[in-house]
Amino acid sequence: MVHNKIKNAFEETFIIVGSILIGIPLGFFVGIFCWLKFPLSIYREARINLAIKRIQEAKAFLEKNNQPKDIWERHIERMEEKKSYDN
Repeated sequence: MVHNKIKNAFEETFIIVGSILIGIPLGFFVGIFCWLKFPLSIYREARINLAIKRIQEAKAFLEKNNQPKDIWERHIERMEEKKSYDN
């Protein structure tokens, strides 16, 4: 009877100490991994969003400033613009 109580106490103590010895280093490494991964993922997302924004701005700029290649079309376009100022 006393032998079983000592055996149970020893097993429980061994489980607690083993859990602590395994849990602390494992928690430390998981914490370091997350500590490094989180800021890098935020940085990556910010860079992706910035690149998408720049691409959209460049497309808008190209659409806005897309000039006809023919010299006469440009001349007619300029004359049309001057008509509104000549009122």
